[in-house]
Amino acid sequence: MKLLNKIYAVLENKEKKVVAQNFLSLVMLQGANYILPLLILPYLVRVLGAEKFGLVMFAQSFAVFLTVFVDFGFNISGTREISLARNDKAKTGEIFFSIMIIKLGLIIIAFSILYVVVNTFTRFSVDAEVYLLSFGVVIGQALFPVWFFQGIEKMKFVSFINILAKVIFTILVFILIKSESDYFKVPIYNSLGFIVSGLIGFALSFQYLEFRLPKTSLIKQLLVDSSSLFVSNFASSMYTASNVFILGLFSGNVIAGVYSSMEKLTLAVKNVYVPFYQALYPWVARQEDIQKKQIINKIMPPVFFVSTVITLVILLFAKSILEIVYDDVLITSYANVFRILSFISIFSGLNMLYNMLYFPAIKRYKVRMNILIFGGLFNMTMNLILVQFYDIYGIAIIVSITELLLVFIGYYYFKKLSNQISISNI
Repeated sequence: MKLLNKIYAVLENKEKKVVAQNFLSLVMLQGANYILPLLILPYLVRVLGAEKFGLVMFAQSFAVFLTVFVDFGFNISGTREISLARNDKAKTGEIFFSIMIIKLGLIIIAFSILYVVVNTFTRFSVDAEVYLLSFGVVIGQALFPVWFFQGIEKMKFVSFINILAKVIFTILVFILIKSESDYFKVPIYNSLGFIVSGLIGFALSFQYLEFRLPKTSLIKQLLVDSSSLFVSNFASSMYTASNVFILGLFSGNVIAGVYSSMEKLTLAVKNVYVPFYQALYPWVARQEDIQKKQIINKIMPPVFFVSTVITLVILLFAKSILEIVYDDVLITSYANVFRILSFISIFSGLNMLYNMLYFPAIKRYKVRMNILIFGGLFNMTMNLILVQFYDIYGIAIIVSITELLLVFIGYYYFKKLSNQISISNI
């Protein structure tokens, strides 16, 4: 509360209200992201079995790579551009349609890549329908302009529609998935939820902009500006989605499913900070550079404290948590993997503070890109080596070490850049 009060003290009444509304909206969304998976995942583990559940999670991890490709960094650059032009409907319209045209082209390329992979490699072709049906998530994510609503600071729409998508998926899962043979329906219902929410979000955006045919020059500019963000986001996915993907390739669907079940819980903890950072980002981006440094310094201590408490809870009660959530002997037997992954909580909050909030806010996209490229390459390289000797434990250790390294590097560049800003303002 002290942190929020300090931030609010420097905000005007109108800004305070907007930030608070966006924060609450995103908290609701994150709450749904916690609760609904806790309902769905244990059910899917029991109904589908470890192997088919692992297959579905493996396909989802592949879809994540394609989603990052189609997004192309617009979740950050698009937000910034819309935030700066939000009072000009004509300008926002031009930016909006430029980005959507780019995304349409990227969807075509992404599906082409998926089609080639599925029809070339036996590992994918035997379950081709699962991978192809999972692509609906990519389409839905591309249609939904989260970056637009974040830029105009109307996050209640994002929250409501995303919750709607997850509720649709949850209801369909419980009603229609009754046996192991229904595994192929999971990507269908998941894709359906995302596509419906994407179409709704796309339609709602029209009330805040004017239709404008985008100029070729603007499209080129947006592509250039987002290219470094795309590289960094893709690199980031290398130490998130790649973990399940690598385990699926080397250890099989069963182990991939076990790891994924724990990773989902870890990601839920990791994403505790996301609503706060997303709500603050448009406002922070508009502040003077000196103020940005001050805001980050105020946020650091409470983020570290909360992260440490969460990690300690998981370390002490890992087995009990897994028993309560999944009630699966195989998953519970890997409780030590969950304990190793708990350290991600300490590191990720600070990691995102730099890479999700500060570096984008000061428009140092290349710094962010270089940090995440290093993290992604380190994580993937070490995982490919250690998975052959230590299996699931090797993956968990490297993921935690990667997050720690990113914190150190992020803090180094934060101090370096913020000191440069301070000197330049003397």
